[in-house]
Amino acid sequence: MATNFATPGVDATMARHARSAFEHRFFLTVAVLFPLITVIGYAPTYYFKPLFNTPPLPSMLVHVHALLMSSWIALFCVQAYLISAKNIRLHMKLGMLSIILAVAMIVVGTMTGYAAAIRGAAFPGYTAHEFFIVPIGDMITFAILFASIILLRKDAASHKRLVLVSVVNFIGPSIARLPFPFIPALGAWYFFGVPSLIGIALVIADTYRNGKLNKAFAAGMSLMILSGPIRIMLSKTAAWEQFANWVLS
Repeated sequence: MATNFATPGVDATMARHARSAFEHRFFLTVAVLFPLITVIGYAPTYYFKPLFNTPPLPSMLVHVHALLMSSWIALFCVQAYLISAKNIRLHMKLGMLSIILAVAMIVVGTMTGYAAAIRGAAFPGYTAHEFFIVPIGDMITFAILFASIILLRKDAASHKRLVLVSVVNFIGPSIARLPFPFIPALGAWYFFGVPSLIGIALVIADTYRNGKLNKAFAAGMSLMILSGPIRIMLSKTAAWEQFANWVLS
């Protein structure tokens, strides 16, 4: 007769190890896929620009903006690896660097959005003044997310999931630049919708595998997802037009 010697304590330990292994694979997978999407999206206009016959970048400010955004994604990849390798000390040191990087991203990102609106840059179907709400909204959403990341830095599970949300928050421009001719016709709903679907899928997968919903993860993704349709609706209002005219005049 077979005898099962498993105990609740052993089962719980094995379950924790399984969850930990899943989280490592989960974050490392994202750390590979998201930079790949970014590189493909921006290959013609930035990363591999010499290989494509694309117009020059409008200013050095765009270079700085691209460098900072690329650095944030790269930092996410490095941090995901350090956690997987259990190098917590270096992870914490780089975390301090992220504060400086995040502040620089918000300042330069706002300046870049302003400069783009002044040049008349906009997604198809929107005026420059209407589209100005997109970079401004991105920076506001990121600022809220980053403040939450700092506040929950001692809650490892919530902390790293909010960092993931901050990366998903910036994936929209990369997806909008993927080399598919149908994308411009889909408009801003594609620009916001695809990252939202990715975010929902990540929360569902994480909840299913861990057997519980991480409230900070859900709240962060909800903020990111809701910011899209809110911006779409506000961009066409007289109030936003007045505000954009005041800022951009």
